[in-house]
Amino acid sequence: MNFKRILAGVMAGATAISLAACSNSGNGGFDSDTNSTASSTETTIDDEIENPVSIGDISIDAGEEVEPAELQYLGNYDITTAGDVKPAYKYFSEHYGCTIKCTIVGSLQILEKLTTAISAGESPDLVDYSDSTFPLMMSKNMYTPLDDYMNLSAPQWSGLDQYINKYKWNGKNYYYPWAYNVSSYFLIYNRGVFEQIGLEDPKELYDEGKWTWEAMADVIRKFIDSDTDGNRTGLYGATEYSAQAIIDSTGVPLIEIGEDGKLVSNFNNASVDRAATFMQSLKSEGLAKFQEGVINVDEDPIVSGTAAFQGMGEWIITNYAKKMTKDDSLDIFFVPFPRDSQADEYYYSMTTFGYLVPAGSKFAKQASVFINCCRLSNTDEDLKATTKTSIMKNKKYTEEQYDFMYSFKEINNFHAVVDEPYGLDETTGQIIKDILGNTLFDLQNETYAGQSWTQMREANIGTINKQIEYYNGLITSGNS
Repeated sequence: MNFKRILAGVMAGATAISLAACSNSGNGGFDSDTNSTASSTETTIDDEIENPVSIGDISIDAGEEVEPAELQYLGNYDITTAGDVKPAYKYFSEHYGCTIKCTIVGSLQILEKLTTAISAGESPDLVDYSDSTFPLMMSKNMYTPLDDYMNLSAPQWSGLDQYINKYKWNGKNYYYPWAYNVSSYFLIYNRGVFEQIGLEDPKELYDEGKWTWEAMADVIRKFIDSDTDGNRTGLYGATEYSAQAIIDSTGVPLIEIGEDGKLVSNFNNASVDRAATFMQSLKSEGLAKFQEGVINVDEDPIVSGTAAFQGMGEWIITNYAKKMTKDDSLDIFFVPFPRDSQADEYYYSMTTFGYLVPAGSKFAKQASVFINCCRLSNTDEDLKATTKTSIMKNKKYTEEQYDFMYSFKEINNFHAVVDEPYGLDETTGQIIKDILGNTLFDLQNETYAGQSWTQMREANIGTINKQIEYYNGLITSGNS
């Protein structure tokens, strides 16, 4: 299977439905890497019959009154109609008299489009967080600091300052994520097929605290061995993000953000090496493997029950949920990536999503109010209930799917690992993605074919460290 084809599959799927539009929504930069060249300056016409949203007499404090304005948004999806953002937008529009016009592009286009707009004096007012946001785009002074507009002591930001402050750049806060996911990537499986085979339900193993690396490998072996025709495979899906989730389950991120705001590489950490060894064992045993002709986002292997797990972002669960409404025999569910049994706790690979205000924006205050509205849709009980209704209508989750998925938004209930390995620069970020993907899967990448984690790491660690040193050199003492 061709590596470029696999990568294109991930990107295409992410373009079709970004995480922001489909999970909390929440993009989180999660599956936002896309090479789509399509763009639009028109917002999607919402189907008010399919998902009517009324904010009624809901009252929230998203900030002081602002002058009405039309804000310009640059990002992956229509934030005026996405099921999880629509109630926040409706409140923002009706109570603050502001509207938002969307220009929809792929994540890989954001840097180019934003640079051009800023240079031309036509800065948008909101832009998606993406892999390149931190530290690459922050180091280029492409955003407006929001310290003067946002209040970290406000109830909606309670308990989140430790995460928000990790993204400080030279002592200033540019990024206030409104979506927090301690499991933005899940292992999706056909629970009906598992039951037919007689396998233990991974969700039950998770609930019992028994969902470990070894338990996952054992389930996959039994799944494959149960098929006498040899047509079943184990794990497939988003390659580098699946590998990152396994590494982060040790409690050690690949690249962490220190208390002084500087980046710290853990590529040589013993726990990371142990995770890499486990992933290589899955690959060598054939437990992590793509079927012939299958790409990351293909859903048929799960629906047909020919693959045990698909490691993929939340956005794809919407697709399965919609399939279940058309076929009541389907029972598709999901669990987080397994726990490292040698770690002292269950650690989760956290991702965040939100909007930043580009440098040159004329409506930073209004944009900040909208960000507050989005966060309040997760914390204010009335707006949260309206948002749930909107999500359920829009995405067709079952109550069980919704409740389990959204339990992972309560970040303070989990041991979250903040890992930012892809934002150094485009070339280095792709190197790291290639190393991770090829550690877990045989992607037939010409550069790394047949190489071990250690060989790939040693060949590239100089480049990675050089980039980390470069960004750390730009950070002043004011960041501490």
